Amino acid sequence: MIDMTPITASAVFDEPYAADAYDEPLEDAIARHRDQLLSGKTDQQGHFRIFDIPDGRFFVYVAIADGDVEHLPGGDKSRASYDAQELRGHEKRIQLSSRPPPHAEYIGSTECLECHEEQAAWKQTGHKLAWSRPGNPGPHQDFSQFPDFFEALESWIEAESYDGGTRLEIGDYNPEARGNVKFKIRLADDDRVEIEKIYADIYFWKSAQDGEYYITVENRLNESDPASPAHLKIEMVYGGAVLRQRYMVSVPESLGDRQGIYTLLQFHPNGDDRRLTHNRRVWRDYKFNYWWSKGEDGEYGTSDDRITAPAVNENTIQAMCAACHVTGYERYLDEETGQALVRGVNDPNGAFNIDDDPEMDEVNVGCETCHGPGSEHAAFAGLGENFPSHMVNPAYLSVERETAVCGRCHDRRQGPGGPTLGYTQPINEDGEMMPPGLSRHTMITEYSVTRGPIPGRHIWVDDIHSRNPHQQYADYMKSGMYRNDRRMVGCSDCHDMHGGTGFRRSLVGDPDDASSPLCQNCHAVDINAHMQHQLGSEMKGAAGTRCVDCHMPGTAIHGGDSGRFGRMVGAPPYYDALTEEINAYLQGDINSHVFDVPRTTTVGVQGELPGNAMPIPYTSACGTCHDVSEIQHK
Repeated sequence: MIDMTPITASAVFDEPYAADAYDEPLEDAIARHRDQLLSGKTDQQGHFRIFDIPDGRFFVYVAIADGDVEHLPGGDKSRASYDAQELRGHEKRIQLSSRPPPHAEYIGSTECLECHEEQAAWKQTGHKLAWSRPGNPGPHQDFSQFPDFFEALESWIEAESYDGGTRLEIGDYNPEARGNVKFKIRLADDDRVEIEKIYADIYFWKSAQDGEYYITVENRLNESDPASPAHLKIEMVYGGAVLRQRYMVSVPESLGDRQGIYTLLQFHPNGDDRRLTHNRRVWRDYKFNYWWSKGEDGEYGTSDDRITAPAVNENTIQAMCAACHVTGYERYLDEETGQALVRGVNDPNGAFNIDDDPEMDEVNVGCETCHGPGSEHAAFAGLGENFPSHMVNPAYLSVERETAVCGRCHDRRQGPGGPTLGYTQPINEDGEMMPPGLSRHTMITEYSVTRGPIPGRHIWVDDIHSRNPHQQYADYMKSGMYRNDRRMVGCSDCHDMHGGTGFRRSLVGDPDDASSPLCQNCHAVDINAHMQHQLGSEMKGAAGTRCVDCHMPGTAIHGGDSGRFGRMVGAPPYYDALTEEINAYLQGDINSHVFDVPRTTTVGVQGELPGNAMPIPYTSACGTCHDVSEIQHK
């Protein structure tokens, strides 16, 4: 009775929201067919019976009684279907997830690890490393799996003055440019990227006086600019474990009263300065336009342009990012400035003090982000299984609720408060983060004003595959692993959320080995025979061809850049940017979670110029060996 209607981005995003009827496979099936389903009711001891089970396969799902505020629905037996013979006359012990009571408070991961020290590998995950002080990480941040995390800081030269640092040049404002890349940027005097008019010099330097890292902006167009040079202190870096790294800076007093922390520039470890297209190089503008005023004449690039501070709340991490990046997130407004600020749970091993008290806070994803506030759990710790855990255990949830725990942030939707206060954050009208364990329906109706990525903007024109970052949840709902009649797979089946696996992205098996448990736990197939059947060739063979090469192509392009080189018709460097766009295929840097194999005939690929085509296996993995020059005609 599970509805297998294909899900598209439009079915999720556009009225009449057709996907609402089947985007939660078990809960929607129960809602539609409740009166026809076999069921039993538990007694006070939790015992139940179901009689007269006919032939067929069945999922065992626990629905919670009205008024039960202690448990969450689903149960650990709800993931796989059972043949009737496995149920008739057999006992099933079902474990349900508890949930924190409304009065529970956040306590911080340091206290959690006092009892759960076996989960200490979580300190090595990208979740825990996302926001970090440059050169001064928190005690609970372990970068051993990412030795190049602070590679970019090598460009910050220790100096007595800013002009002793690494110099870049920025200019040629283009208001029509897509996304957040409005300026061209290059290392000083690197004329491979032509900048017709340079607006400012940007210096990377580490102060020999205070040991802090700074980005200094010096106005080259307007020597009388009173704000020039502006010394912007880097408060935190964002990213480095996964893909790009952004620099989050505070506003100096010379630019006004701003309490927020703002983004400025972006570093791409997969970028290459041989690329002529400016947003495929190592350094890239990221919302620099918020820091630049066109002056009284209303024109950019003239002698009255000025360095400025961004508007209050515009592009601050507190207003637009913190719900997913601060454990114990609580938003409040400064009464005088109207700036949206946040509090996090105090933790002595926190990485940054982001709020209005003197203690360090747990920025990044802590234990309680996914399990809920832990004060009541800690209070009952050690009293045995007869006491409630008062914590969410995603492994005991239905697959739709487990994936929603991750989908709160690994999706792209707008919360209440407009594109700034509600920017891609699962928050409600009161500015509260959605707790773990709630349904997708609750998320898209109470914690969102849009239901996901916008078709044609955040999704490729095929209406299926993501072209923007943090949309894995939007992709995954369209996969056969999320909805099928045998085994519904959740995020934790492939990723160990506590880390320690030794594989990238905390995967449970080696993605570079097609025979590893990562895929073979569910797909016990002969890889060579599979490739022979699908492609008429064994390609490199099982030892050299990965499942992810075809089934998880990098369709998404992170932060507006084009990811890695991809496959080329001709070898770089090209003689101009246009020739590069015509000849260089993209290789997106975020893997699709639809798990299909998009073809050269897919809409958005066939007939498109390489620089505009949707990245697919043929232009990336296959193109390593095969000529892709005729892709648009195949």
